[in-house]
Amino acid sequence: MVIIVYMKEQVNFIFQSDAKRIFDYFARLFDIRIVFFSSDGSELTAGDDRPRCEYCQLLRGRLGYESTCCKQDRKMQLKASRERKLVSYKCHGGMIEAVKPVFNVDKLIGYIMMGQFRVTNRCPVKLQREWQKRFKNNTLYENFLKAPSYTAKTMSDILGLFSLMVDFIVTRHLIMTKADKPIQKLISYLDDHPETNLSLNDASDMMGTSVSSLSHQFREATGISFKEYLILRKLDTAEQLMKNQTNLKIYELAKIVGYSDPFLFSRIYKKYRGIAPTDFLKLKNISRSF
Repeated sequence: MVIIVYMKEQVNFIFQSDAKRIFDYFARLFDIRIVFFSSDGSELTAGDDRPRCEYCQLLRGRLGYESTCCKQDRKMQLKASRERKLVSYKCHGGMIEAVKPVFNVDKLIGYIMMGQFRVTNRCPVKLQREWQKRFKNNTLYENFLKAPSYTAKTMSDILGLFSLMVDFIVTRHLIMTKADKPIQKLISYLDDHPETNLSLNDASDMMGTSVSSLSHQFREATGISFKEYLILRKLDTAEQLMKNQTNLKIYELAKIVGYSDPFLFSRIYKKYRGIAPTDFLKLKNISRSF
């Protein structure tokens, strides 16, 4: 099952049902809003279809900060895409928010944002004064206190979980553009079988299309060639194994990801990563030999 969402430019985004469930569970568990934005900053779907908190609605609507809030969100989205990592910040309303870019390999397809929770009881004084002057009541501050509140330590844990969750969504291709859909089966196969040495000819036979057509579709969907994607998938898997299974030797790692020659594996690893796999192990304080 997939959920299809349309952007203004009529470009389709496809959300696998698991992605929507992850959004929903996260939003319900932490009482936090989580939203997927397209690469141009358009809001597409929110976890649990959750609206903005009442405090933010008052800030954007009654106080007229809609444009200011949108500009700050966009600024942080662009910062996250430039740095290719999670960016967390306190907005001008005093709420904690975070954004992480979603890349299909090297192609930016959107952002996942979460937030509207606080780590303090102190609402920005400037906003309180502005509200008091215009409306003569404490409604803004009362709604500020109604927003979810977490300790700094819990906030750090939430941000860490959020970052890992986005990585999982990206790795499993749970969000993609419609152009990716025809070859999603092939991409999923490569992800699930890093040991494969499937050739482009064999892949085109599997997909029932020509080599040139598949090559074009694959690069359009991932931003890189079929061969490079296959290599990078092998190297990613090898690195995860080096991090998590300290008993494996380099030749065993090579075999798991489809290289019968461990020296060929090492040369390819160094070409793409800039260091030898043995050096990677040293950086992780793991001693290992062939």
